[in-house]
Amino acid sequence: MTPLRLSVRRLLRLLRIFVKYRLDRLTTLAPPLPLWLKILLLPVRLKMPPTSDLGRDLVDALIELGPAFIKLGQLLSTRRDLLPEHLADELATLQDQVPAFDCDVATTEIEQAIGQPITDCFQQFESLPLASASIAQVHAAELLDGRPVVIKLRRPKIEDQVKQDLDLLESIAAVVDRTFIDAKRLHLKEVIRDYQMIILGELNFIQEAANATRLRDLWLPRGKLYVPEVYSQFTRDNIIVMERVYGIGIGNRSQLVDAQVDLEKLANLGVEIFFTQVFTDNFFHADMHPGNILVDITDPYNPTYIALDCAIIGCLTRQDRAYLGRNLIGFFNQNYRDIAEAHVDSGWVPAHIDIDAFEAVIRKTCEPLFGKTMADIAFGALLIELFGAARQFEMEVQPQLVLLQKTLLNIEGIGRHLYGDLDLWQTAAPFMRAWRAKRLSPRALFKEFTELAPELLQELPDLPKNLLLAARRVEQLNQAQVTQAKAIYEIKQNFHAARRGQRRQHGIILLAISLTTLLVSQTSAYETPLIVYAVLAGLLSYGLALLFTSKDSTHE
Repeated sequence: MTPLRLSVRRLLRLLRIFVKYRLDRLTTLAPPLPLWLKILLLPVRLKMPPTSDLGRDLVDALIELGPAFIKLGQLLSTRRDLLPEHLADELATLQDQVPAFDCDVATTEIEQAIGQPITDCFQQFESLPLASASIAQVHAAELLDGRPVVIKLRRPKIEDQVKQDLDLLESIAAVVDRTFIDAKRLHLKEVIRDYQMIILGELNFIQEAANATRLRDLWLPRGKLYVPEVYSQFTRDNIIVMERVYGIGIGNRSQLVDAQVDLEKLANLGVEIFFTQVFTDNFFHADMHPGNILVDITDPYNPTYIALDCAIIGCLTRQDRAYLGRNLIGFFNQNYRDIAEAHVDSGWVPAHIDIDAFEAVIRKTCEPLFGKTMADIAFGALLIELFGAARQFEMEVQPQLVLLQKTLLNIEGIGRHLYGDLDLWQTAAPFMRAWRAKRLSPRALFKEFTELAPELLQELPDLPKNLLLAARRVEQLNQAQVTQAKAIYEIKQNFHAARRGQRRQHGIILLAISLTTLLVSQTSAYETPLIVYAVLAGLLSYGLALLFTSKDSTHE
């Protein structure tokens, strides 16, 4: 079947599910619909009244549409700056669980990937999968030397289906942008672009294996986060074989309590790991939902984390980390002015905005949070409010921070679940102050200089020319300002001259009206009331005043 026919089939299926679940109700969240679209949707609205809640119907529709749309729904659940809260809450319930594919198919796929019979590599292989998700399923096995492993196998043909759906979503986003007058505020293209980055990363098992290996190398010496070993000899585009690990799921709080795990210590350790990954390593696990985190309770009083599924990894530029760190330190120190200036200095907010008003909005958003426990702080809501506040001042949410926002929302949920009295600010503030001190240390500054040295040396030969160009541009700007000032002066003069001309015209008209009325009244056969003479005298005086005032102003 040709790609075009496949795309048409997927589009028709999408439309059928759209109608089935009455997703036209989503248009009430968008800007006003054009007339032609209202007419097109009218039969659906008249003949098929909704039978359940929109949020529930949206979740069911995404599940029926398949893996790509399930993943999109999960991403959208973290974008509460775009969706109403009730829809985001429903999307957060999306579980990436689908029926397993046949064991014989799994065996064939594994053997084709490694190029030899499965019995030549594994002394045991469990046909019943441990887990089955939209992208892959996981089987338990044992290597020939008896070491327990898990085999993560990508679903057959899922890559083609996902790519077709991505193309379809891009087309839909383009149509929405052209259809709705105010569609840009929905940021659909940005959402789809971020989503493509995430889901294509999940399809690339070679990259996932590399991510897991690097994360393991970073954290193995620290002893606080354990990442299973990847057996690279079996790594292929559609298969990963890694060490099988055991632990208690982070979401199973009752088991952790029964095991006498120090939950306060565990919660604080999670915050420390997150900030270390972002600010020290610049390599953070960006899919830290409860299904991907286990707890090693070998020592309940010193528990450690186990990270699974390293498909989605986030990195920030030096400028992004500096911006984020400056904002967080500003929060901890309640220095809202510095937060506002950080947005301007980073270029994310235009320099012409009212910095005092921006500071006031940030203060209003953040100040009520201090002194509250984690249970009382909706950190995700804080992020959304801050993004909303920044957008009022012409800032767009930066795509490179979407993964970070998603990770922070997951960290918040885990922290609140483990230990409700955790004070995020108190836990993170010492770490951030140490990071700032280290960043400004002579050693760090020298390292940054050495990193920039090749670029500086490359630009050095052009320095005289660039300085000359800069001087010329400054001179051009000065000349432009002089020219602009002259033009403004001429406009003002022309405006005043026009006003004087209008006043002379009005004075002449009033004089003419007054004199004409006076002559008519004198020649009339009827006696003219005294009030008429009073009005005429007033008009005559006002007309003379306008006439002589405009003449005097010509000498200014």
